[in-house]
Amino acid sequence: MTIRKTALTIALTALFAAGGTAVAQSYGGGAGQAPTPGQTTPATAALTEQTVDTFVDAFVAVQEIREDFTERLHSASDEAEAQAMQQEAQEKMMQAVEESGMSVQEYNEVAMALQNDPALMQQVQEKAADRM
Repeated sequence: MTIRKTALTIALTALFAAGGTAVAQSYGGGAGQAPTPGQTTPATAALTEQTVDTFVDAFVAVQEIREDFTERLHSASDEAEAQAMQQEAQEKMMQAVEESGMSVQEYNEVAMALQNDPALMQQVQEKAADRM
């Protein structure tokens, strides 16, 4: 269980280190819509239990896609094939988020809220560990 929780923590950290808004950036919906520092987004204002659960479902789905494509990238024969795989992975991740019941923007807002709320991060880690 400790290994799984450590892996989950690394995955959540990587989500933010790699630009937690990467999904929205490729989606095209994030441009020019970032809140100014100190401005509260709906996600940071009031996250309901349902929103957190939906985020966890989406996060788990995104992680599964990321793991699958990471393995597949090792077999890419050239850079063009690797880039095509990365694009396909991005599209599948966005689709998984939307199928979970969240927009990509909402997903990114919750991800940003996690960075500023250690208790919420812990809650998400525990829920995600149970679902992985």
